[in-house]
Amino acid sequence: MSLMREKKNKDVIRGIVFYGINNIYAVKADGREWLCRIKGKVLKEDKRYYNPIAVGDIVFFLPDDHLDDRGWITRRENRKSFLVRWNKKKRAPQIIAANADVLVCLSSVDNPPFRPRFLDRLIISGVYGGLEPIVVINKIDLGVTDGMDGRVGDFKKAGYRVIYTSAKMGIGIEELKSVIFGHTVVFAGQSGVGKSSILNAICPDWDIKVGEISRKYNRGAHTTNFAKLYQLDESTALIDTPGIRELELYGIDPDELWHYFPEFLPFLEGCEYPSCKHISEPICGVKEAVANGKLSYERYESYVRLYDQLKEAKARDYERY
Repeated sequence: MSLMREKKNKDVIRGIVFYGINNIYAVKADGREWLCRIKGKVLKEDKRYYNPIAVGDIVFFLPDDHLDDRGWITRRENRKSFLVRWNKKKRAPQIIAANADVLVCLSSVDNPPFRPRFLDRLIISGVYGGLEPIVVINKIDLGVTDGMDGRVGDFKKAGYRVIYTSAKMGIGIEELKSVIFGHTVVFAGQSGVGKSSILNAICPDWDIKVGEISRKYNRGAHTTNFAKLYQLDESTALIDTPGIRELELYGIDPDELWHYFPEFLPFLEGCEYPSCKHISEPICGVKEAVANGKLSYERYESYVRLYDQLKEAKARDYERY
């Protein structure tokens, strides 16, 4: 259905998707909740994606002629931002959330263990999709060692805001509230890092289900099975997402990966070639800074690994097409 036809049709309603299960999308519009399916099962805007509609999407739908709370989605507005990953099982990009402003990249001190390389991927995915990343380290009641603080400090040096929290003790929750107020915010991280616990600490009335940590594997189970948008007030919305055990980047050219490591910028003038990839070039200001301890070796090593993985993925895509 064209936009002109939609304007002529008074029955078309504009709403926001706040969750979706099995191709049925809950849409809020005009103070009501509607359960909608895609009219014709395909949206031409998203033929390449695993999921054509995501939480946070603004959609237009037609009410069902026979059921009061049912509808048919005819179109989706262009997204202003998104969080995307490559779905390895379905071999297609998957939108986790749409139209947010801020991405809270959650990790924990332990239980499950701190994984800075996972945070690197999550931050890059957020920046790629137009989101402002904030790093939140939860469960500080378990104790923060000097080594751990130093590794977290690498993100501060890169220019990212870092907030330490303990959902259990209420530490850092007010600071986090002050940052997210007035925005639509996606909470993402590994299973078990405490996304649902932090959301409950922000708004206890929600009473979101909280899961246990596996003692054997020291990792969380999926307690949030699908992404869901919660409206905190008129200007603030929070999106809870299922725990991510593996995050594969999508849409990023390996030769442009260095753009996602802002701490490299002051050292680029030391590179002999403008097209330096900071991998194997003999004269490279970034590599020299790493060797001299001016840049984090761990962050640089993460960059090199991601570069190699993106090159392999790009080669596979070229062979496929």
